[in-house]
Amino acid sequence: MIITEISVDGYEQVVRGQDVATGLDAYIAIHNTNLGPALGGCRYLSYKSEEEQLNDTLRLAKGMTYKNALAGLELGGGKATINAWSATKTPNLWQAFAGLVNNLYGKYRTSGDFGTTMDDLQEIKKHTDFVCGHDAKEDSGVATAYALFKSIQALSKFLYGTRSLKGRTIAVQGLGKVGKRLIEFCSKEEVKFIVTDTDRNRLKRQPEDPTYHPYIDIEYVEPDKIYDVECDIFSPCAIGGILNNDTIPKLQCKGIAGGANNQLKSDVHAESLKERNIYYVPDYLANCGGVIIVDKENGNNLIDLSYKVPIVRERLNKVYDTVTEVLKESKKTNQTTIQICNEIAEKRFTPQ
Repeated sequence: MIITEISVDGYEQVVRGQDVATGLDAYIAIHNTNLGPALGGCRYLSYKSEEEQLNDTLRLAKGMTYKNALAGLELGGGKATINAWSATKTPNLWQAFAGLVNNLYGKYRTSGDFGTTMDDLQEIKKHTDFVCGHDAKEDSGVATAYALFKSIQALSKFLYGTRSLKGRTIAVQGLGKVGKRLIEFCSKEEVKFIVTDTDRNRLKRQPEDPTYHPYIDIEYVEPDKIYDVECDIFSPCAIGGILNNDTIPKLQCKGIAGGANNQLKSDVHAESLKERNIYYVPDYLANCGGVIIVDKENGNNLIDLSYKVPIVRERLNKVYDTVTEVLKESKKTNQTTIQICNEIAEKRFTPQ
């Protein structure tokens, strides 16, 4: 394997690993480890160029620093990406990737992300100790969806004076492991859902489906129409970059809280939302549940816990309080919620 060190301002370490035999073309970015080892998933995705992949890795790694800090964890931020164009999933591929992780000597701990399954993580575990999520009682999407649910409750309380979602309309973009479970958590009340997904088969409601509830009011729209629907809260749970100059003018909601990473095309779009009086819960706060299930044991060894464990539920429930604090401070100071979240996180991971 060829390992190349890349110097990037503001990042502690960035490496690229290329292995001809397996097709591996991976980046690992470590943004900040002041609070502890960098934790962040491995994304398996097709990238059109080296620049696109590197930029995605850097942005995701930085986001993990802020996410872990906001979640109250003693962990730093990092991220890995593998270009799916060049690398077919095989045991040898994951062995090569594990070798790249090992080369960082525990400074970075990998886990699941978009395109990476539990089976993939178990293959990685065969060759490195620096991996989380391989033996979790449930995938991290459950805890992520629950924290998102608490975020939406806090947003509802801020906007409408009650955390109850009864009578509200929630638009959900993406019916993957987070979006479908969000519907499950929200469906305890009479909520109308307007949903979309590029795979319409995900909408099938069958009794064996854990999100099946015959009384749920669900309306499906085509993917390009989700931005135009009238709703109380919009919840992006698919891909990043969807809040941009083209989509923001179409939005007919009062608040946004979603499970997708990097929802804003750029941070300047937080200002665009504020100008339209749309309150945005930053993604790295709303979707922090997936990392909250990780806990330290015996020093820096990391273990996965169920979202039902008391210490995890306590952390997840605190997301409600953090979202409330951020929204109130944003209204009081006229700053964007991104600015408020960043200030809270930076107080934790910046040396005093």
